[in-house]
Amino acid sequence: MRLNSIYKLNAMLRQGAKKLPALGALCLVMGFSSCDSMSVYDDDPDCYLGIALRFVYDYHMEPNANAFMGNVDCVNVLVFDDKGNYVTQFTETSNALQSESYRMDIPLEAGSYHLVVYGGTACEHSAFELTSDWTATDTRSNTTDDIRVTLPLNEQGVSKKQLHNIEERTGGLFYGTLDFTLTEEDINSNYREETVYLIKNTNNIQIILQELSSPYHLDYADYDFKIIDDNFVLDGQNKAISIATEDFQPYYTPYAAENRVMGSVSEEELKYSKDGDPTIVNEDRPVQVACAEFSTSRLLIEHLPTARLVVTCNKEKDSQGNDREIINIPLITYLSAIKGFGDSWIKGDQEFLDRQSRWTMMFFLTHNVWVSTRISVNWWTVRINDIEL
Repeated sequence: MRLNSIYKLNAMLRQGAKKLPALGALCLVMGFSSCDSMSVYDDDPDCYLGIALRFVYDYHMEPNANAFMGNVDCVNVLVFDDKGNYVTQFTETSNALQSESYRMDIPLEAGSYHLVVYGGTACEHSAFELTSDWTATDTRSNTTDDIRVTLPLNEQGVSKKQLHNIEERTGGLFYGTLDFTLTEEDINSNYREETVYLIKNTNNIQIILQELSSPYHLDYADYDFKIIDDNFVLDGQNKAISIATEDFQPYYTPYAAENRVMGSVSEEELKYSKDGDPTIVNEDRPVQVACAEFSTSRLLIEHLPTARLVVTCNKEKDSQGNDREIINIPLITYLSAIKGFGDSWIKGDQEFLDRQSRWTMMFFLTHNVWVSTRISVNWWTVRINDIEL
């Protein structure tokens, strides 16, 4: 336990200064004012125990480039002891985060700690929310197992089912952890610097439809776009907690959609048709495509069997009277398929999904039927040969 010994020392010196040689008194004061484990006290403003936390986001497709400053507007640092019990938290929402020199000072007692760090949960317009009451006065009963970061859902009543969707573009969510130990030997005139490395959980997914039989006429309003993925709630280990039941299925709808005019298109794309015959196109006319953009939570490789992209045409009906399904594919299967030869430094599909946060998928239709032999993903062509969709 730290004591107010500097004040006691000063009192002793005042009372017995005449009994102490000047040099000895000076050495004694200097000895107690240095920052070592024997001379640090609660009232000493020059001696500290804690860490200066640096934030780095370089877990993307351009490694070793810290993109934290341009992507994160707020951070929330949850501090736990080595048994997983909540200790305290620190938050920063100022423009100081835009400087690479920024360090968050975290004063702590000696001990072992586990930090869970979120970027994007403490901003004024944060999309993701910490659902546990981490701001309460007494949160000692909380543990790392209680952490829930949620992307709120809009509810719509459809028959007896509750269908959940989100339409707004989500602000970025970043996640990282750090384990460290502090001892009395770490007491110094400055906090010890530590670095937490973050990954980005949010993804921007753009879907483009191009009609080959009539390249200059396609309307996004004729189509409904949906991404089905049960990843709206993440725990303290950055894993998804399922919220799907027999009564509802969570899904995303686009936060934006538009018709987009392209000035030109390659000859190969124009000549391809369902029957294999060249499509007659007036090259003087532009090509119009339908675009829809989604913002989603973290993509997980274990959701490969369940996460799907579904596009239906609301102008046409199937035999059951439902909107005709144009596209229904396993989303993560085809996103992870475009890992290139130059990406061999990336270890595994999950790392690739975490590093790549912007995706574009282009589908080619002919007479409003998907030419289901290829998909262009991030401008890579994925050939489909007898694959179960």
